[in-house]
Amino acid sequence: MAAVVEKQRGSRPPHKPLYRPINLATLRIDTVTGFDLYIKTRGVDDPVLYRQHDLPFTPETRQRLREHEVQQLLISSSQEGQYQRYVEAHLPILLEDDTLNLEEKSTILYDCAQHVVHDILDNPGAGEVLPRSRELVGNVADFMFRTDSSFTYFLKTCSFDYQVYTHSVNVFVYCISLAKQMGLDDISFLHEFGTGALLHDIGKSRVGPQILHCRGALNAEQWRIMKQHPGWGYEILREQGVTSEIILNVTKYHHEKLSGGGYPEGLSGDQIPGYVRIATVCDIFDALTTERVYKGAINSFPALRLMQRDMMGELDSEVFNHFVELMSGPDKA
Repeated sequence: MAAVVEKQRGSRPPHKPLYRPINLATLRIDTVTGFDLYIKTRGVDDPVLYRQHDLPFTPETRQRLREHEVQQLLISSSQEGQYQRYVEAHLPILLEDDTLNLEEKSTILYDCAQHVVHDILDNPGAGEVLPRSRELVGNVADFMFRTDSSFTYFLKTCSFDYQVYTHSVNVFVYCISLAKQMGLDDISFLHEFGTGALLHDIGKSRVGPQILHCRGALNAEQWRIMKQHPGWGYEILREQGVTSEIILNVTKYHHEKLSGGGYPEGLSGDQIPGYVRIATVCDIFDALTTERVYKGAINSFPALRLMQRDMMGELDSEVFNHFVELMSGPDKA
């Protein structure tokens, strides 16, 4: 295997950085990656530098790796951001690549979506919120609508360890899949709705970590602050130039209830748009089925039974029934 090492300049990186594997097929021919590539070699404990970040990834490079049956390379965890940006820039090409199977494509999309939302939540004022979100949503929505089994593969990929960014991506996947299940296939609507679902919790970027990661029930003051996140999300998006009523409504009203007992405005019944009701069902389901620091996750069908038993006066029953049908296909319990 040592024969395939093209460039090992200097000593190995200091402090033994962590590494993560990447699929060789995600590297595009004749591109400069912007991140270093490492490889494991026999007789050496740590990965060694295979190709520097400023060298093009050539057809000859890929061919040599394939001749040695190398399917994965390694990147330093410190360059995870550069790798995800690279993948994000090449998503349309990757999704058309026949050398990647559906599970690999779903994993690439899910990881990329997590990275986009993580960046947005870290810096919601960077000016990239709308263009990056819309580009990602377009790629994911198009992939899901032309691939019948995409939802099953996404469920295998979904993280059920709650973080705001993983929750946002999960809700987005559920929303697009549920819209498809309900026959809502207008592409312009789906792109706007999907963007709203992906960004629905952007207001939590203004909520302190001591509240977001609280290990017990929130006290009255903490809950008062938490309940402001839909309104804050609306403000952030308006500040970023978002004018889409669909995106803004999903962000601001996803915690409203048909009974009028929700927040921030206590809307009820027909005051709540139908597409917001879709987002609400998906939001609640994911909150129930992901692991939190203060509670364990509930499996899918117990969560659905709980929603049916305790929340039917608050949720749209037609939307909920479609969601049950959606979840009856793949085995997530």
